[in-house]
Amino acid sequence: MLDLTSLVSFFVLGVIGWATYKMYIWPVYLTPLRKIPGPPFESLFYGNYKKFMKEEVNEPQLELAKKYGNIVKYYEIFNQPALLITDTTIVQDITLSHSYDYIKPENILSDSVAFIGRGLALSEGDVHKRQRKMMNPAFTYSNIKNMVPTFTRIASKLVSVITEDTINLGESKIKIAPYLSKATLDIIGLVGFNYEFNTLTSPNELAEAYNAIVIPPTILHFMLGRLAYYFPMVRSIPIEINKNFVNACAVIDRESKNLVKRKLKEADIGELKGDDLLSVLININKTLPIEEKLTDEELKNQIMTFLLAGHETTSTSTSWAIYLLARHPHMQDILREEINKAFPDKSNFNPTFDEINSLEYLNGVVKETLRLHSPVTMIRRTNIKDKVYGNYFIPKYTPIMISTMGLHKSTEIWGPTAAEFDPKRWLDPTLTKNVSNLSFLPFNTGARGCIGNKLALAEFKILLSNLIRNFVFQPTDEGFQSKTRTFASSKPDSHFEFKISRVES
Repeated sequence: MLDLTSLVSFFVLGVIGWATYKMYIWPVYLTPLRKIPGPPFESLFYGNYKKFMKEEVNEPQLELAKKYGNIVKYYEIFNQPALLITDTTIVQDITLSHSYDYIKPENILSDSVAFIGRGLALSEGDVHKRQRKMMNPAFTYSNIKNMVPTFTRIASKLVSVITEDTINLGESKIKIAPYLSKATLDIIGLVGFNYEFNTLTSPNELAEAYNAIVIPPTILHFMLGRLAYYFPMVRSIPIEINKNFVNACAVIDRESKNLVKRKLKEADIGELKGDDLLSVLININKTLPIEEKLTDEELKNQIMTFLLAGHETTSTSTSWAIYLLARHPHMQDILREEINKAFPDKSNFNPTFDEINSLEYLNGVVKETLRLHSPVTMIRRTNIKDKVYGNYFIPKYTPIMISTMGLHKSTEIWGPTAAEFDPKRWLDPTLTKNVSNLSFLPFNTGARGCIGNKLALAEFKILLSNLIRNFVFQPTDEGFQSKTRTFASSKPDSHFEFKISRVES
């Protein structure tokens, strides 16, 4: 009979053999993806992820696309092969033609589900179709048009707070990102739920929770999130990162439930007459047959999604716009001139939805910012059916990453000036003739495209316009360059400073 030592030895050898097969032999020599060009793996544990986690100046997604082509094989965690895509034909299949043949990979969603729930952003298949169908009426032109005065009011409040905190105190430098994050949270509180968070003027637990979650991720942050899918107990390890994450998720979940409870209570006594997103959703929900209704849990998940997507992406994009305009003062002057010409009364900035969208140079600045610094730098999917890309067979359940950054900075699409910030390119059809909704994807496209993109764009334009018409932003030094990591999201350094001064009449 085998003794205990022999059994343990066989078990250990078996585990080593299985791990060697799964992490080395199959990914390198046996996978159907082995013929697709791409970089060698850097580690059996984290594959090529360190390359993707580098700071933005390295632009690893763009480097890989340039070196290996529009279909690139790279290695994910535990050295599993995956695809990086910048081929618009494949992008069309994923986003438009067969969007429900592709789902978001479960192994990257454990953290996301914890703080935004299974709302529209993370639901799949028929559940997503049902949620999208019932939510579409909340994002109509007329509803968003009615939100614009709220955008303007908070933008004016933002200007006042910045003036009090800097100009009036004789300060000449400002860290703009924290102000924008608070302002956009205040906006989504009002247009989303008719709720005053007042984060611009007072401490707020919800704002602090989001600050803890959306910090630019390090390798450790990322690895903990990925390992938590395979080993949930990882999040129980009593380290600061885990404590901050768990506490922040608890705050977001609690506040989202409270917002829904408050609205449902108003609806029960017949007082739900607001035009905020949650009121509209609840009123629509009341008219639907039982099989199409959202449950209270689903409503809460939509709130969690609105709270994150509705404030974080807009604040990030506005921060990047300020950064780019500070680096290009002449373009900042052109934008300021356009805004002042359209709204000459400095004491009365109250544009309508149509008026703010009629500003051509502002539109160019916004689009160019979203091109160079898209809030989401990649779109993650897994195919649930076997596919063929060109001459390559792609087995089902292959991790696939559409590289937004690779598409947005491709010289084949944008020409030799692809890396440059040039708002005027959007005014010249010869420079955008190769651009389509398959190559410019700041909000994705198709059935999984961002349902609130028009809301976000109007909010972005009004915040930026009000800041530029009131303040001049300048570099703090010659080495003026923000550092960020562009894996999953593009978030500027929150500690980054600008010189700031009032615009003289």
